[in-house]
Amino acid sequence: MKPVKLTEKQQLVFDELRKIGRQNAYKYLDKQAYLHQEDLRKIALGDVACVFGMGGLSYQVAHRLGTSAPSVLSIFKALQRKGLVIREETYPEYQRARYWWPVGLAAEIAAELKTEDGVTP
Repeated sequence: MKPVKLTEKQQLVFDELRKIGRQNAYKYLDKQAYLHQEDLRKIALGDVACVFGMGGLSYQVAHRLGTSAPSVLSIFKALQRKGLVIREETYPEYQRARYWWPVGLAAEIAAELKTEDGVTP
């Protein structure tokens, strides 16, 4: 795959979204076994299954980076056009914030968990 050029702001937003996704994937590791198993199931199913609930929201990324949510949303849309993130598409008629997820992160996390535990998620 050809490397995609990103602006500094796009890279910051993309990196922060990856951090959020990774934190959400490991959130219940040592706290709630059942919830962690649910997350592992989503990770095994791939990126699309991880978007809702494990992804990041525009205002969440904006808060972490100290910028505005509309700015982050426009960057998410630019990253989506470049094929780097996917957006939650469930219930398009329902007006609320949508989750975003970095493409390929589920496979990365699955590989990490496989090497750590010696088992497939």
